[in-house]
Amino acid sequence: MKISGKDLIDSGISQQVKNDKGVAPVRDGADNETQQTGAPAKINISAEARYLQKAAELAGRGDDLRAAKVAKIKEQVEQGTYGVDAGEVANSIARSEVARLLGKSDG
Repeated sequence: MKISGKDLIDSGISQQVKNDKGVAPVRDGADNETQQTGAPAKINISAEARYLQKAAELAGRGDDLRAAKVAKIKEQVEQGTYGVDAGEVANSIARSEVARLLGKSDG
């Protein structure tokens, strides 16, 4: 599944920020004048924000990587060169069955 459109993510995030009680609204009586010193602005980003930023970046790349993998497998199937390792299939079935018997779900 590929979700296209960065706007969907941006609108969802902005809606979450608007609804977040921890985000302080802009004060009406605040001094809106700023002084420009010529120095670059400095901001601090929390570890959680960096983690979320990295997760979003990896999620975007994941779609491209998955599409490339699917295209490669399709090409191999069409050419008749796609092979399945019977040992890997058997191991996967065994792991799945053991997890089921133990009451765990693989997802």
